Amino acid sequence: MHFHVVADHHKCPSPVELTVTEKSMSLSGESYTITDPEGNVVFKMDGHALSIRDKCVLEDHHGHAILVARKKLRSMHERWEACKGEHFDDDKLLFSVKKSSMVSFKTHLEIFLQGNENDDAPDFEVKGNFFQREAQIFHKDQLIAEVKRKYTVGNVLLDKHTFSVVVFPNVDQAFVAALVIIMDRIHED
Repeated sequence: MHFHVVADHHKCPSPVELTVTEKSMSLSGESYTITDPEGNVVFKMDGHALSIRDKCVLEDHHGHAILVARKKLRSMHERWEACKGEHFDDDKLLFSVKKSSMVSFKTHLEIFLQGNENDDAPDFEVKGNFFQREAQIFHKDQLIAEVKRKYTVGNVLLDKHTFSVVVFPNVDQAFVAALVIIMDRIHED
């Protein structure tokens, strides 16, 4: 499978394991670092605690904005939207994410790409266990990434979330990283 949502250059021809770590002490709000197996920063996402809506900016390792995600106000199912770049612009909408139901003990998020107006046919789905923070990301019926929470004494004591994310070959890593962070933010609310 070959596809990208954010950018073609965020893909790799082989599986990649990323680690998504929430920073426990951040003045700007919820912040995450995404690293490769060697510990190199691939992406980072900073939240803005003082914004009216939850807002996060995903940046590459150079600090250049890739996408901005925000929680949509007054949404029946908690919904997030993501746009290309640093500032939210409806003309640059990439995708939206929503919980499949208002009350659920399982993780089930539906992702709709820009242009998909059919609420019954998501382009992607995240399915898993809410309490374990384990999930699989699917494009239609094809598995494209797996997410597992890493537990360490430090993470538990600091209530810091760390995830191991295996991104399958030729899948947009920036898109998957953004979905994992949005999933974490939805479950924290």
